This record gives sequence, structure tokens and C-alpha cells, in this order.
Amino acid sequence: MPASRSEVMVGRRYLERGFLDAAMKLFVRNAAEVPATDWSALVDRLMERNRVADVVTVCGLASIPLPRERMLELGDRALRRRDLDAALRFFELGKADRERWAMMLDVLTTYPDRERQAVEVVARHLDHDHEEHEPEAHEEVRSHIRVVK
Repeated sequence: MPASRSEVMVGRRYLERGFLDAAMKLFVRNAAEVPATDWSALVDRLMERNRVADVVTVCGLASIPLPRERMLELGDRALRRRDLDAALRFFELGKADRERWAMMLDVLTTYPDRERQAVEVVARHLDHDHEEHEPEAHEEVRSHIRVVK
């Protein structure tokens, strides 16, 4: 058995015993030999310990999707605790839907010092699919006039 496959097997055993750092080190060193099932098991165990940064790294390296539902769940929990920075991060990672971003905006607008973040949430997640509104009768309609000779 080649050394790399041996290291993967040892990494798998470390993972089973909860030694996530040791398993991750061996898996990263032998990334081409690690099957997707082992990567997924590592991601699951990392998520159990809320090691989100490691999950993002492993998912990128292994080309497996981030655990979207788990990220959104953590974002919802953070939002309920009013941990807005964590909620923003989890919602970004989990690609939150419009409803979640609207809830985030509701909470952000209760803090005047979070104006910039609120505007950013609207610009990035809530404003992109609004229809062009028709100008009301009382609104001034501007058109660009070009001078032609």
C-alpha cells in the first residue's frame, strides 16, 4: 500500500476518534487520495464543533459544497442572539434567501450605527430583483438631451 493511502487510512482513524486536526493534516497532505465520503465526514465533525473557518477551507480544497442548511441554521441562531456580524457571515456562506436578508435588514435598522451594513445588505441581496418602477405623475422625469450639429 503506497504511503499516501496509508496516511489517508490513519487520518480516517483519527477522524473516527475525534482527532480532527490530525485527520485534517493527513487529508490535506494527501488530498488527491481522500474520497469525498471522508471529506464530508470531516466537514460534519468540524461543523459539530463550530469550526466554520476550517469547514470553508476543507470544502474549498475538496471541491465539495458547503453545508448550506447548517450555515443558515447558525445564521438564524446568531440573528436571534443579535450577533449581527456572525449572522451576516453565516448568511453569506449559506447563500441566504431573500426572506432571511429581509429579517437581517429589520434587525440592522434597529441600530443607527449599522446604517452602512443595512445599505450594503439592500444593495447586495434585496435590491437586485426589483422591477424598474414607473415614475409617478408627481415625479420629475429627466431625460438626457444631446446637442447635435
